[in-house]
Amino acid sequence: MLEHNNSVWIEIARNAMACRFEVLLHPGKPSIGPEIALSALDTITFLEQLLSVYIPASELSLVNERAFETPVKISESTFALLDLGLSVYRKTNGAFDMTAAKLSKTWGFYRRQGKMPTDLEIRQSIDAVGSDHIVLNALDKSVRFTKPLEVNPGGIGKGFALDCGASLLKQNEIDDFAFHGGKSSILCSGNQTANGDEKGWRIAVRHPEQSERILGSLILFDQALGTSGPANQFFYFQGKRFGHIIDPRTGWPAEGMLSVTVLHRSAGWADALATGLFVAGIELAIKYCEQNLDTVMLAILPGRRDGECEIVTCNMQPGQWTRA
Repeated sequence: MLEHNNSVWIEIARNAMACRFEVLLHPGKPSIGPEIALSALDTITFLEQLLSVYIPASELSLVNERAFETPVKISESTFALLDLGLSVYRKTNGAFDMTAAKLSKTWGFYRRQGKMPTDLEIRQSIDAVGSDHIVLNALDKSVRFTKPLEVNPGGIGKGFALDCGASLLKQNEIDDFAFHGGKSSILCSGNQTANGDEKGWRIAVRHPEQSERILGSLILFDQALGTSGPANQFFYFQGKRFGHIIDPRTGWPAEGMLSVTVLHRSAGWADALATGLFVAGIELAIKYCEQNLDTVMLAILPGRRDGECEIVTCNMQPGQWTRA
């Protein structure tokens, strides 16, 4: 959540993609700022109509329905989303997979009604997962599946939309702004204060399971932030807690961390990597960051005692993270 200071912001918002998107601007910098912010939100609405799998006539719904039978020509935006998802899939060795929708359904999380599946149901669901079966053709902007799949942009769509909306703001020379979708996906440019006496934008980091408890703050320097964790979607079975983030390689909910926050120049990458690194686990997540210095991570792990937590950071700039 953005921390408030003495600055006055213009807030322009709209509900889309099952959350609230909001643009924060400094008044009069420039005067066309609110008009362009509305256009940026129009971009979000357009992308939702194009990419939502909950809209039967959306382009992505039609891809899911037809791409195994025949190549489907798609728009530049849908092609860009799928291409981005494939790039993150490869970089994370399959820990992020936008075709894992079947597993979410098997575990009951697709409709937020968690349930324990059988081993057979999990194995059958894994057979319907795998982004390596998505084939993109850049020449005619088409996509086909080499086996029946279902793409769901839930782990990457908001970040991708923020990138598209922010591009419109920057094209119109709006350099100081914060743009978020549901507060778990944030893209910031320039400075939070109008006079620039504090560089970047300060973001409060809350405990994943105790929302009233602030653990510290991050400063975004022309960066995006994505956070992934199962705090809001889970169920208990025989005394064990199962979260909604499924490891597409095993078919079981990922374990070991409370949340992962990723900072990256791209909101789409930040969103998808937050999920991918959460699934990968802390050791592989650290190794990924060591090999990719453009990726900043803040991971929150369970502490040794109830209510405590451990924080692990990678690639932070000096002063970028402050513990409360």
